[in-house]
Amino acid sequence: MARETSGRGRGGDAAGFALILALLALMLLTFLGLTLATTTSTELQVAANYRWSQQAYYNAEAGLEAAKIMLRRVQDANKVLPVARVGTSWNEYTANPTSAPTGLALATATRNFENWRCDKRGNGVGYGVVINDGFAGAPYQDVTTIFGNPLQGAFTVWARRQLQANGIGVLTDNPGAQNVIITAEGVAPNPNSPNRAVKVLEMTLLVVPPCDPTDPQASATGGSPCGAH
Repeated sequence: MARETSGRGRGGDAAGFALILALLALMLLTFLGLTLATTTSTELQVAANYRWSQQAYYNAEAGLEAAKIMLRRVQDANKVLPVARVGTSWNEYTANPTSAPTGLALATATRNFENWRCDKRGNGVGYGVVINDGFAGAPYQDVTTIFGNPLQGAFTVWARRQLQANGIGVLTDNPGAQNVIITAEGVAPNPNSPNRAVKVLEMTLLVVPPCDPTDPQASATGGSPCGAH
């Protein structure tokens, strides 16, 4: 009687090894694919963040340029500045007001004196008041269109007075209106976005009365101080 034998040949070993190798390769490719997808998504997010950061900066610059035009229109900066706190002085960096200052509060603007709680040197005036020159579109808070051109985002502009020393380490509001501090905030992609970029720029503008071409006073060159204007 013949006896049958059974066993696992070399072909079965090779097939099992190939299956394991294929599974490992599949796992490696899956891992690489997931890593590539995550990296691509991160890079896209970084690029988008950079784009909106730059756009917010440009919007803030647009706010500064718009403020220049507003001040030219009103000519008297007292019309857009907070009321000077005459007779009120405070020690530098030590003031800690308990409420917002009561200067020029515009009912239609909700961001007057923003950041006032952190403003010890200015005694709580913060950024100042949102500019309102009385023209269409004022007050200039969360502006999304400038001179008929839409923005990719928005800007807000504030005006406040310069401070002046009233003794060693003692400050007070400058009652004059020639030097105006403008704060412009730019946001992108829009002011209501939960994930938005914000840039804040400041500059000091010198506001002088308009030139009178009929003024007989001559300039150093002998001509009218107004020139052709």
